[in-house]
Amino acid sequence: MTTPDLTWLYAVVREVEDGTLAGLTGVAGEPLRVLTAPGLVLVVGSVPRGDFDEQALQRRLADLPWLEAAVRAHHRVIAELARSGHTLPLRFATLYRDDRGAAAFLRGAGPRLRAALDRVADHAEWGVKVYLDAAAPDPADVGAPADRPGTAYLLRRRAQRDALARRFEEAAAGAREIHATLAARAGRAAEHPLQSAEASGRSDPMLLNGAYLVEQDGAAEFGAAVTDLGRRFTGVRLELTGPWPPYSFADIQPEPAPETAPDAAPDHVPAGRAEQGWSAKTPSAEGG
Repeated sequence: MTTPDLTWLYAVVREVEDGTLAGLTGVAGEPLRVLTAPGLVLVVGSVPRGDFDEQALQRRLADLPWLEAAVRAHHRVIAELARSGHTLPLRFATLYRDDRGAAAFLRGAGPRLRAALDRVADHAEWGVKVYLDAAAPDPADVGAPADRPGTAYLLRRRAQRDALARRFEEAAAGAREIHATLAARAGRAAEHPLQSAEASGRSDPMLLNGAYLVEQDGAAEFGAAVTDLGRRFTGVRLELTGPWPPYSFADIQPEPAPETAPDAAPDHVPAGRAEQGWSAKTPSAEGG
């Protein structure tokens, strides 16, 4: 007997224009299709259960080349949808056991989804990362008797540590002010966890990993504000990315259903019951 596929969720939109999904494929190379409810369209794909149930997917998530390719495929679908209308991205690896469960989510969350679509209408997400600027002058020479080189060395090391601590505190305070300034210019703002050097690709410590929901007509002004802040605050470097679909502001992830008896299993339950449907926690395509 053929094992039924799982339903992978990509995004919720108001409508899908003709031809948008033509030739577009998902994380398993599958063609895409839509499920509908009044005023809402859910874009989904069917993925093989044997490759995407809980145990198989956990193995795949540990395979970094596969994960990178799959995240890019998930983002590619969402980015294409975002070109043609208002889009609410769903988290990577949000699955239901079948279309029935996915359609029930769409109907049940209808008012929340429509409100979220109104909230992000004509907006895009921009990311701003702030890093400590490692290129800084050495502290002034510390006076010490010439005949005591060991003491001079220790004093220089202490002065360097103290100077670095002061630079870090000043830069962290600057990053907080930068976030407050940009948040005041955005419809909504969010702070993501700071990334390690391995994740960011930068050796300098990260001080801010911010996301901002900005009106499309105000994107140029927002970018100019980031440039201005980069000039105003010394000791830090700013990195602007975007525009992105509103990954940080969708607020529409399916909520786990309460536990039920095995013969009445819910369509979407917490991770660990992948045979019924779940949402794995992975990095977003933006990297926040």
